[in-house]
Order: sequence, then C-alpha cells, then structure tokens
Amino acid sequence: MGLTISLQQLKKTNFDSIQSLNDYLDQISMQVRVALDSCQWEKAEQLLNKILTILPEHLVALSDLAYVKRKSNQLEEAYAISLSVLAIDPNYVKILDSLTTTCYQMKRFEEALHYAKRSIRLKEQEAQQSTHLYSLPTAVPTGLSKEKARNIISYSLFGDSPRYCECAVLNTQLAKQIYPEWTCRFYVDDTVPSMVIQRLKALDAQVFFVDNDKSKNNGLFWRFLVMSDPNVDCFIIRDADSLLSYKEKAAVDDWLQSGKWFHIMRDGIEHSELILAGMWGGYTGVFPHIQEMIQNRLESLQIRGRTVDQVFLREMIYPTVAQSVLIHDSRNLDGKSKAFPEFPLSDIEKIPYFHIGMIDIGALHTSIYIKDKQAKRVRWYLKNEQDETICTYDLDVRSSERVTIPLPYFYSLKIKEEKWHIHTETLEQ
Repeated sequence: MGLTISLQQLKKTNFDSIQSLNDYLDQISMQVRVALDSCQWEKAEQLLNKILTILPEHLVALSDLAYVKRKSNQLEEAYAISLSVLAIDPNYVKILDSLTTTCYQMKRFEEALHYAKRSIRLKEQEAQQSTHLYSLPTAVPTGLSKEKARNIISYSLFGDSPRYCECAVLNTQLAKQIYPEWTCRFYVDDTVPSMVIQRLKALDAQVFFVDNDKSKNNGLFWRFLVMSDPNVDCFIIRDADSLLSYKEKAAVDDWLQSGKWFHIMRDGIEHSELILAGMWGGYTGVFPHIQEMIQNRLESLQIRGRTVDQVFLREMIYPTVAQSVLIHDSRNLDGKSKAFPEFPLSDIEKIPYFHIGMIDIGALHTSIYIKDKQAKRVRWYLKNEQDETICTYDLDVRSSERVTIPLPYFYSLKIKEEKWHIHTETLEQ
C-alpha cells in the first residue's frame, strides 16, 4: 500500500522515514486483505481507519473502505466515500467500478451506467498504451473443429462448496444440450470431492488435475491454461458458479461466424471490465506461454486482490485480443459493441435476475434446520422424489441451528416446491 508522499506530509506522522511508513502500510494492508477475504467487515474498517488517520487521502485505503461500507449495506456512506476519492483522482478506475456497483444497488441506474462507461473508456485508453502485445496469425480463424474434444469450455474448480461443484455438474449436463459441439474441461486440485470428480467424468467432461507448480497459482487462473494447449483449437472460458445459457450460445455462434480471433461478452451495467474472466473466448495459437505469463505476473504482486484474474486479462491479454475481437454488450458500454442475437427462451433465461455471468445461487436460497444442537459437523443429503441421492456434502456447524446451503437455483426450487428434500446426520459433536 505504498504511496509517494512529501517530507512535509511525513512530518505530520510519527514515522521518521518514508520507508518506515511504507513498511507499516504494507503490514496493515496484508491484514486488511485477510479481513476482506474472510468478510470481516468491521475488522477491515478498523484497519483501514488506521491508515486513513495517517494518510486521509490514501486512494487504495479509501476505495477499500467504500467497498467495506457497501458490503456492510451502508450504501450512502459508501457512495460519499467513493465521491471523495473521485474528487482526488477523477480517473481512478477502481473507484469508478465501485461507484457503478454502489449506484446500481441504490437503484440509481443512469448514474451507475455513467460510471461504468467512464471506467471502460479509461481502461481502453490504458490498454492502447500497453507494450504487452502479441502478433496474431495471418490466417483467418475457420470456426469450430470437427473434433468435439478440440473445442473446450474451460473452468477452474477448487474447494468443496456445492455453489461451485453442483453448478459444475449442472453445466456439464447443460452443455450436452446447449453446446453439443463442445467439451467441458475442469482444472481441479485435490480439494474437490472425489464424488464430484466421478460425476463430471461420467458426463464426459475432461478433468485435469493441476500439478504442484500450477497449483501455486491462484486457482482462478487455471482455466486460462487452455489458451496454450496444442490439443485445443477453440476455447471459451466460464465461471463454475454461473450456468450456461442459450443467450450466450447465440452470441458464441455469432462470433464463430465473424472471422474474429476472440470473443467478449458483457451483460449488465456492472460488467465494466474489458474482459470479464468467465465471459470470453478465442482460438489457440496466439498466447504460446500462458503458464509463464501467469507465473511472472503473480510473482510480481505483493498482494493478490479479489479481481486479480481480471486485472491480468485487462493488462496482459486484452491489448492483443483487441486486435481482432467481437464484443456483445447489452449495455454497449464501450460504444462500439454488438447487441446480443436472438436466442430461444428456456428455463435458464427465466431465472429471476438472469443475465450472462450471473451467480446462480443468488436467485433463491435454501437453509436447513440442524436438529442436533450439539453438532459441530454434519453430512447432508439432497434427495429427489424417488428418495435417490442427488448429492451429499459435509458441513461445519457454528452457533446457528439453521444454516444456509449454497445450492443451484433449480435445486432450491425443487426443495421449495417440496419435491426434493434434505436430511442430515451428525459427524462430530
């Protein structure tokens, strides 16, 4: 969290040198990152205020404080702090993105759209100055391979949360209907339950276990490894917790006919990023050493923020992608995108709040009552109408007798309709 300051400013603090001040800021910033990643909003606010007491115009600290206020549902305060940052630096894209989300949640939609467009414009200008540029092949891309295994829908999957694991299974099922010419691929590690791996393989998905070297990377980056795979011709990269849809398939088909090397989608006011990490695709043969690019990038970072993958794409990938790209954007944030093509309406597009890239569990929530008040860890089973087990996971129980389970929308809907049910057994008291 270092910040260039004058000697006059330094004299107003209790530090004897700029180095000692920056060392202190770095120490606090690491604690802030832990608090943010673990959703400890009150603790994060206390830490950020330590920095702001010393440096009241510290842009990163102010931006993080605005984020904390928004996550704590203190929208007016988040809005005021964000405007104060904008007054200091009108071109600070991090706060423009934050303001976009804050205004959207405050239902100030036109204002949110204004900030989103400003953010995209500034990021475009920065990308145009980038030296991270690869030459594109001279040949025009020819569309999908006739071999299904060479057309890949690429995912990262790690951890044992049904938010990601069950959506991964659902997406593999959906791909057979929506993307019959494509193959789902999951880059995983040993944190994914073995039963989930078996289910994915049974649905003909490719499962790649990351090796020790790759596993040192942030898991969000694993899905990008497909970009350098010589056994792949065409790829699209998606989020494991977002369902595939016919709306996106229509856009992908439009791109494949366009002769462009890459494809980007944006489908909401808050999609104010040049490349959303789970809403783009392309052809292989452009980035031959993606693993090295990722590794070098991560090694250069002192702190890995929550959007580190998208910043990587913006700074390292987009300048090349921009040479030959078709962009579908329902809000036309950059002023030069295409509208989404017509698409068949299915149950997926009828999900409340639907948009491409939507976190599926957000549409409907499921909670269960833990009868055993002494339970510290339970195993829950989701059963269908025939009392067959759909899935089972272990769950740590804290103080609450009722816990929320992050299930896909269609699962939660079946439970709400009393067609499916959940029962638990105690593993540990």
